[in-house]
Amino acid sequence: MTLDKVIKSKALPSFCTSNIDVIESILFFCNIKKLPCLIESTSNQVNQHGGYTNKTPKMFVKEISSLRKKIKFDSKRLFLGGDHLGPLPWGKKNKNIAIKNSISLINDYLSENFCKIHVDTSIKCKNDKFINSEIVFNRTSEILNNDSIKKKIKNRLLVVGTEVPLAGGGDNKNLIRTSTKQIETEVFNFKKIFQKINLRNIFFGLVIEPGMKYKHSKITKPNFTQFGNKKNISKKNNFFYEAHSTDYQSKKILRQLVKNNFRFLKVGPELTYNYARSLFFMENIEKKKIKLKNSNIKKTIFFSMLKNKKYWNGYYIKKKPELFLNSKLDRMRYYFDTKEVKNSVGILRRNINLLDKKNIVCFMNPSTKKDFLNFSKRKLSNFNIIKLIFISKTLKKYFSSCGYRI
Repeated sequence: MTLDKVIKSKALPSFCTSNIDVIESILFFCNIKKLPCLIESTSNQVNQHGGYTNKTPKMFVKEISSLRKKIKFDSKRLFLGGDHLGPLPWGKKNKNIAIKNSISLINDYLSENFCKIHVDTSIKCKNDKFINSEIVFNRTSEILNNDSIKKKIKNRLLVVGTEVPLAGGGDNKNLIRTSTKQIETEVFNFKKIFQKINLRNIFFGLVIEPGMKYKHSKITKPNFTQFGNKKNISKKNNFFYEAHSTDYQSKKILRQLVKNNFRFLKVGPELTYNYARSLFFMENIEKKKIKLKNSNIKKTIFFSMLKNKKYWNGYYIKKKPELFLNSKLDRMRYYFDTKEVKNSVGILRRNINLLDKKNIVCFMNPSTKKDFLNFSKRKLSNFNIIKLIFISKTLKKYFSSCGYRI
């Protein structure tokens, strides 16, 4: 079944992460429950220059393919998408360079058979005095009119939009919900762009701002007052909405999004935030039960972030280091691919896997103990079971909100 057919029958979570430990848990969970699985990588994570994970699209696909085979996950239920594909990684460069890189980036994603492509040109470049809808339309048109992209894009699920929440969340902009008039204008202009490249009557996605975001500990809920008209516009014009920055929202809110024709619910930082909680939980066990060399995972992540402030500067205040490990913005995720953190996770994995299972369950409450014993029947390692327990909290919430029986 193709991705567009999947979402015509039900909404689908979109797991926006490049963390291989997290992806492994997602695949385990979806395999056990026989669910479709959409993994999306963002342009600043995975691009032709490596991104902050040091992975190109080809390397990322190879890594996921290897995991899929190991887990024996049905390839027909696995879908890959590219998120915020455009100038995002090159916002500090001039427009011409940024767009040239964007075209190369999207071509690489298409060549690796990513079936869902989100073209995002809403990023302000170095020589831009401002960014507005007209600029976004023109740049989207320029990218999609590239000869190579034009040939490959026809059988992919395309997502566009001018009012795109910042990748990774945490911006300080005031939330302004996308108006009905703006939606009508966008649909008209994007359809004109599609017609130029012979994409007529296509089923596509539109990113809009329903009014939700998350900060360090504050979660802003969307407002669905008078949303019915916006839903009707999407139904009449053969497109759907895509919800970005849904992290940490309640099941009730996620269900309201689905009810209003948001067909993809994108989540990323919440996944790696819960992954980090699993590491900290395991470190607590490690300290009490292991006499060998310990991982010191918290300290390793903390000092890795202190050493390189590139990914948290402007988000956290240095005088409040507790934010490094506890903020829901989860800027920690940018440091999981550093050598020192990888080594630390490796030590933690080894130590936890050395323990007898009865030495682990005594640290758990009744609910997690039950999950641990159930997952143990699948012959998973202790490390994989524990991270799966923590990450599956999010997975259950999202699939249930999309209408799947869990």
